[in-house]
Amino acid sequence: MQGAGNAPVGWAAAVNMARTNVVQAGDPSVNDSEKKEINTNVQLAQTWLNGVTTVPAASTASKAWCRSEWIEATVSTWQKIVDPVAQRVQNSMSNSLPNIPGMDPSQQEMLKPLLDALKPMSAAMFSMQISNGLSALSSEVLCLTDIGIPLGDTTTPALIPRNIKEFAKGLQVNESEVIAFIALRESAASRLFSSVSWLAPTLLGAIEEFSSQISVDNNKINDVMSQIDPTNPQSIQEALTSGLFEPQLSASQSAILMRTERLLALIEGWIYEVVNIAALGRLPGVAALQEAMTRRRAEGGPAEKTFGALIGLELRPKLIREAATFWNKQTLTFGTNVRDSLWIHPDLLPSIEELQDPDFFSKIQAPLDISALDSAGIAPKEPDDQTDDGNSSSASK
Repeated sequence: MQGAGNAPVGWAAAVNMARTNVVQAGDPSVNDSEKKEINTNVQLAQTWLNGVTTVPAASTASKAWCRSEWIEATVSTWQKIVDPVAQRVQNSMSNSLPNIPGMDPSQQEMLKPLLDALKPMSAAMFSMQISNGLSALSSEVLCLTDIGIPLGDTTTPALIPRNIKEFAKGLQVNESEVIAFIALRESAASRLFSSVSWLAPTLLGAIEEFSSQISVDNNKINDVMSQIDPTNPQSIQEALTSGLFEPQLSASQSAILMRTERLLALIEGWIYEVVNIAALGRLPGVAALQEAMTRRRAEGGPAEKTFGALIGLELRPKLIREAATFWNKQTLTFGTNVRDSLWIHPDLLPSIEELQDPDFFSKIQAPLDISALDSAGIAPKEPDDQTDDGNSSSASK
C-alpha cells in the first residue's frame, strides 16, 4: 500500500512486481543469435511486403525483447487505459462509505478511519491486478501489436523470440516458419500504425474514452462495504476481491465498444490479407498459421481476459473473417493501390452492419472517388455510433 500516494494506481510498484514475477519464472536476456534471427526475418518480411502493399515501412530496423523489456515498453499505454477506471472506483468507494444504509452510528464511527485507508487500499488492489496481468500477458504476447492495439512505438517491428518459440511448440509447423510468419504480421502492423496517421490516436482514444466513462455500481459498493468488520482485516480483503471492480457498461460505452471492435477487426483483416499474399509460395504452413492466429485473436488468452475484467473491455474483434473477406475482395476487384488507399479516412471503411451483411460484399463493384478527402496527415475524428449505420461509409459505393 506504500508508494502510490494519492494516485489511483501505484505504477512503479506494479511494474516492479510484474518484472519480479517474470524474472523469477525465468526471463533471460535476448542473446545476439536471437537478435540476428529476428532481424533477418524482419528484413525478409519487409522485402516481401514491399511487393504486396503500398503502405510503406517506417524503419528498416527491428527489436527483439525479453518479457521484462515488453513490460517496460508498454506500461505507459496501459497507464492511460487503466488510470481512469481506477480513479472512478476509488472515488466511488470513498463517497459511498459514510452513507451505508442499515448501519448504526457506532459502526459508522468505527468505519471512518477506513476512509483514509481506502485510496491506498484501492491503489494496492489495482497495482496487484495490473502486475499480475502484465506478467502473465508478457509471457503470451508474440510481438508489440499482438493484441491489436499500438502499445508502444510502432515505427519499428518488435518481437519476443522466447514467446514465439513457445507458441511454435503447439503447432505442426517448423519453428523457423513460425518466426517468419510472426515477423510478417508485426511488420505489416508496424507499417499500418506508423503510416496511417489517424489510426493509432483514434483507436487508443476510443479505448481511453471507454475507460473514462466507467461507472461503478454504488449499490454494490454499499452492499460490499456493509459486510466489512473493521476489527477483521480479512473481511476488508474479501470485500475488495468480491467483484467490486466489475464496471457497468453504459449505452455510450457500448457504442464505443462497437467502434473499437470494428477498427480492430479491420486492422486484423488487412494484416491477414497482406500476409496471405506475401507468404504465398514462401511459407508452406501459412494457412495453418493464419487459422491459428485468427482463433487465438478471437478467443483471447487468460492474461488478456485479466485486463478485460479490469477495464470492462476485451480486445477481441468478432468479425475478423468478415474483415479479411472485405480486404480480399478489394484486392481482387481493384488491386493493391485502391485497397490500401481506403485507410486514408475512417469514413471509407465499412461499418459493423456492412461487415455483418453477406450481400454487402457483392455490392463492391466500382472504384472509390477519394479525391475530396484530406490526406494531409491530420487525424480525422472517428465517426460516432450514429454514423455507423452504413450511411457514412463509402466503401460499398
